[in-house]
Amino acid sequence: MSKKFGVGLLAVIILLIPLAGYELWYAPNYKGDDYYTYIGDSYKEVIEKDDSGNEYKDYIYQQKSYDQDGNEKLLKFSSAIERPIKAHNYLKVTYNQKHQKVLSWEKVNKSDVPKKSIEKILTNE
Repeated sequence: MSKKFGVGLLAVIILLIPLAGYELWYAPNYKGDDYYTYIGDSYKEVIEKDDSGNEYKDYIYQQKSYDQDGNEKLLKFSSAIERPIKAHNYLKVTYNQKHQKVLSWEKVNKSDVPKKSIEKILTNE
């Protein structure tokens, strides 16, 4: 009976290691909270240099964004596409609290924005 218990305990430990790794390392570093915002024409164009010294344009946004409960957060991010984000679009922005930075953004339909978020966006346009 103790041999079965030992094998079972070992199996549980082996299965818990990836789960613990996900929760303790991956999620805090590579996951984030979703916020929603509306992109108008408000961006700042900056000239940056890459590692080789070549210049390129970057487009920086500082946007009021709202989580699904309507809580506001001012987020700063770049277009990352070598041109401004098309104006008059709604975005879902993923923000990582641990690193205090935007991990990603994607265009979404107005109908995909949570109700409390869209109410806040519309009152601040």
